[in-house]
Amino acid sequence: MADEALNGSPSGPLFLGIDAGIQRVALLQQLLDVDSKAMTDIRAILDETAPFGSAVDDLLAKVDHMKRVLTLVGQQKLKEHTCWFCIRAIGSNSTGEVGLLNELKLALQTSSADAMQSIRETTSATLTGQRLADVAAAAGRGRNALEVFKQATAGSFVETFLSYRYTLQTIEDARHTAFLALSGFTAVLVLLATPGSIVYARRSKATYPSASPSCASWFCSFCALTCGLLFAGGLLLVAIPMSELCHFWRYDLLTHGGISDYYRQIGLYNEADLARHIDPYATDVFRTCFTGNGTGNIIGALQLQDPLSFQQVLDEKFIELEDKQAAMVVDTARYELLVSQATLFGGLFLLEPDQPLALDPAWASKLLGSSLDPDDQVGPDGESLIYGLNTPHVVDIGGEGRYAFEHGTSGGGILITATEPSEASVSNLPLRTQNALAYARLKEQVLSEDRLLRCDVMDGNYVVTERFCAYEDFKVHVRDMAEQVRAAGMVLSTQANAAKELLATDLKSTLQSILMEVQQLRTLLGCRFLWRRWEDFDFTLCNVALPNAIECTVASLVLAVAALLLAFVHYKMWRHLLDNKVVGEELEKFSKKYGYLKTRK
Repeated sequence: MADEALNGSPSGPLFLGIDAGIQRVALLQQLLDVDSKAMTDIRAILDETAPFGSAVDDLLAKVDHMKRVLTLVGQQKLKEHTCWFCIRAIGSNSTGEVGLLNELKLALQTSSADAMQSIRETTSATLTGQRLADVAAAAGRGRNALEVFKQATAGSFVETFLSYRYTLQTIEDARHTAFLALSGFTAVLVLLATPGSIVYARRSKATYPSASPSCASWFCSFCALTCGLLFAGGLLLVAIPMSELCHFWRYDLLTHGGISDYYRQIGLYNEADLARHIDPYATDVFRTCFTGNGTGNIIGALQLQDPLSFQQVLDEKFIELEDKQAAMVVDTARYELLVSQATLFGGLFLLEPDQPLALDPAWASKLLGSSLDPDDQVGPDGESLIYGLNTPHVVDIGGEGRYAFEHGTSGGGILITATEPSEASVSNLPLRTQNALAYARLKEQVLSEDRLLRCDVMDGNYVVTERFCAYEDFKVHVRDMAEQVRAAGMVLSTQANAAKELLATDLKSTLQSILMEVQQLRTLLGCRFLWRRWEDFDFTLCNVALPNAIECTVASLVLAVAALLLAFVHYKMWRHLLDNKVVGEELEKFSKKYGYLKTRK
């Protein structure tokens, strides 16, 4: 685990390693230096492609401005009239029509110009100016944090655990040897000494059997008892601290708060800092690698995720640019269609009341859906006919030649203006005739009012000035906005062709080393596997070795109790044989010396 953490893992999983990570971050910091060749070349390329960026911004600004003006005019009906071109340009949610301007923006988003602009904007936003200094500073901060993490990891695992490896191995060898010796000694006691002493005492032909075998068995049992108690005590001396250690690092040390509480002991501080303040980034790296709820994302712990996110964006956009290079940057046919539609139908307002008034059937088919233009015209579909002010339906309102529009060019009789004939003057006419004249006055109101429509103007700095205008001015303004959009599209086409080689080849080549280093750091510094390694070690030590040590302790205590019983039995045998022999020999001596005193019968 320590080797993989510091030196990396070639497989299962693939991990760059803290040492290699430090070197990569240091190299990235050098590449991101404001005076490095890469940064100088990037600034030069951005300067050369600045006209292309301005052309994209100019086109989008003019499209958005035109869309805004047409939205203001077309979002509601004016005097019961609908702006046909407004809907055609900006689209309609009810019909699902996208709109010419939205189609232009979608076409631009799917063209190589969008990928080129994204590359320029991302590069300019992250690799120039203060943002570049911030990214370089973040990389330097991350390198220092990795240095601290490396020292802490080496101190915690290498110097602490691995330094005691040979000592622990010696202790384990000694435990194993002691266990084998105790087991062998106990086997000899049970299989040879105990049965031998019992058989000897039982089968001996001597008047007073010797107590030596029983004494030897008693001594061996006593030794087995002593060794068993010593072995059990030694295991307890190991098991109790081990149990406390497992509890400590599980519930105190390797937790979110525990790492910061024991940062001095772990070594999560910069050695150059005499006050030994905690290094928050190194601490977060330790947390993400060695806590149960850590993500393993070292780059995220170093707070480099956002500063280095430009790599993923640029890689995706370079791939996208390669796929789109063969396609047309700007579809000129779309811009020509916009201009032609604006020229022909920019002032097409159709009478489409939400709740139509009662009209004579002969007039309704011509009056409803009619336009504000003097003459009839072919509709945008190329087949239908849109009636204008000079259509005979106006004459038919009150009889042939009786009425004519003020803005029309034919007819005679009473002139229809924005206010005349008034409702009072025609109150004696049939209701359907009054309704037709009401619609006619609405047409003249649209044509006569000076501040009914919007002709907002946008200057070269993209500052919009609100301006109200009349119908004729609006028609001219719509055509002008469409021509400005077309001109901006043509400029973009020219600038995109000039900038494509610089962005697709030169900038990509300049950024290649930076993107590769960042990609390696973002993808190969996932240290979550270290926690799994630690979990294996923790499980082996705390869930396998510790229970086994406790079981071995219990077994040794049981062995000691059995040895105590054997010692007691053999002690009794020894005392019995020894006392019998001593008493018997004394009685024999007494009989020989005082036998004559026996009473005769």
